[in-house]
Amino acid sequence: MDIRVDEQADLTVWTLEPSLTIYDVQDLHEQALASLPETGQLVINGESVEDIDSAGLQWLLAIHRWARDQGIDFLLELGDSSVTQLLDLFHAHGLLGLPAILIAANTDPREASNADR
Repeated sequence: MDIRVDEQADLTVWTLEPSLTIYDVQDLHEQALASLPETGQLVINGESVEDIDSAGLQWLLAIHRWARDQGIDFLLELGDSSVTQLLDLFHAHGLLGLPAILIAANTDPREASNADR
């Protein structure tokens, strides 16, 4: 798995590939360590992620904590990705500084009403 890094002025964007699982996280983490941002804002674009498991979620949480400890603003771009579904499943949006209402706004209300049946 590769991480695409784009740096501009005070912004670093990491674009993730479709898989963020236990099989990918070690390589991804090594690449991330080699390209840690020296900017004031880190954006992780996870819109293309199709496969994610708890190891991928742990990696996102670790990067979020690192960014917070370094005083770097952290933003996670999700769209309607698998990451959004996993965050919702584990109620983990708050751990990444994301309001639950933003995650819920990305779901189809018909799916929510069918889930209650």
